[in-house]
Amino acid sequence: MSRLYLCAEKRGGRTVIADSFFSSPIKIAKPFYRDDHTEVMMMTASAGMLDGDNYDIEIHVKSGASLKFTGQSFTKIFRSGEKGGASQHIKITVEDGGKLAFLPQPVIPFADSKYDARTDVYLGEKASFIMQDIFSCGRTAMNESFAFKSYRSRTAVYVAGKLVFLDNVRLLPSETKLDGIGHFEGNSHSGMMYIYNTEHANASDVCSTRAYKGECVRILSESAQDITDKFQYNITN
Repeated sequence: MSRLYLCAEKRGGRTVIADSFFSSPIKIAKPFYRDDHTEVMMMTASAGMLDGDNYDIEIHVKSGASLKFTGQSFTKIFRSGEKGGASQHIKITVEDGGKLAFLPQPVIPFADSKYDARTDVYLGEKASFIMQDIFSCGRTAMNESFAFKSYRSRTAVYVAGKLVFLDNVRLLPSETKLDGIGHFEGNSHSGMMYIYNTEHANASDVCSTRAYKGECVRILSESAQDITDKFQYNITN
């Protein structure tokens, strides 16, 4: 298991990384300190997630801190074998008055890969939070569209301990034609963005749905960049 722990808090008028820990192949780049927030990029020494890899990531944003968390590059999921594929668990806590933009890069499942991801988010009622989850059907240039074995991404958001949003994506190409009607309909990428207590800058350009608390935006496209461009955000409000 590879682990990353990150705690951000406000000191001297700016957000600082108060505590951090990581184990190979995960690491973080040197933080970028902006006037109104701090940016942290997760990096890996590996080219992607191998069969049997298990990432355990925990992010804690304390009251008054404002953090943007991104990834270095697309997450590549390699072919699965006897170890049953790759998995990832992310736990996020944002206290009242804390702000987090959780913006990892898209996931690309290679042919014959298995991937299981779970994200649990715990927010204070006065926290601000925005996250994106972008999926690519595979390496289209190598004729690997929807050639993976299984893909799952489950996101649960809790506000003051109560479940307010649940997104559960489970894709099995062996059971259904994913590029057909009712699924991707010829598109190769999908994106989900969840927003809580912050403004969405491009709300007029995309369709959004009210959750019990917060709102969800979904997009189908032929390009990850197109989805990323539409997922504009303003974490400082």
